Amino acid sequence: MRSLLRDGLFSLSLAAAIGTTVLAFSLIDVAAAPPHQIEGGLVHHKDSSFKLAYVKPGANFAKFKTIQLRTLEIPPDARDGGSGQTKRFRESYILGDKEVAALQSAYSDTMKDILGKAGYTFVDSPGADTLIVAPQVLKIRLNAPIENSRVGYSGRSRTYSRGGGSITVGGVLADGSNGEVLAQVVDHSYPTDMWRINNRVTNLADAKMAFAKWARALKDTLRGE
Repeated sequence: MRSLLRDGLFSLSLAAAIGTTVLAFSLIDVAAAPPHQIEGGLVHHKDSSFKLAYVKPGANFAKFKTIQLRTLEIPPDARDGGSGQTKRFRESYILGDKEVAALQSAYSDTMKDILGKAGYTFVDSPGADTLIVAPQVLKIRLNAPIENSRVGYSGRSRTYSRGGGSITVGGVLADGSNGEVLAQVVDHSYPTDMWRINNRVTNLADAKMAFAKWARALKDTLRGE
């Protein structure tokens, strides 16, 4: 069974975003029965469009008409997409600043496109009708080294792989009027399982597919679906 989260506890710190609250999931594997409740009084929501969701009882998402989207956090330990992978000379699976910026931009653009078409407005400062969305990449798995580090990158060689890899994105949803945490959600995506060329273009396209899935799950949550 593929693991949903990393092999242990992860902590999603939002001290700058939502007071000094530190939130944590203690779930390890989708095969295991998740606990009914986690810190903050959030309860496991079985029917969520997200792979895993914990929601505050009585939370009313229908009241939110605007969204404050925080920057997608990609901490240093999540930038290593090659855990256990075989590496050759000078190859790297670690995302650099350029790759991180591209993912952050793709996430923001995808969220705003899908949720904007659903009727939601994005704001810089939260108000009474604002949902704060604070996302974080929890794990990235690359099926090939970063393109510009590959052996033969300067030549005409091509790299093929069975999909680009996978990505796990978690997030905290909070009420913009008071900073109250209403939910913690996480989703894990394998955009494709087909053999094809692997480069920065196809990898970014896979990431956008994963982000679109995340955006649609959030849209379902806001609509109570």
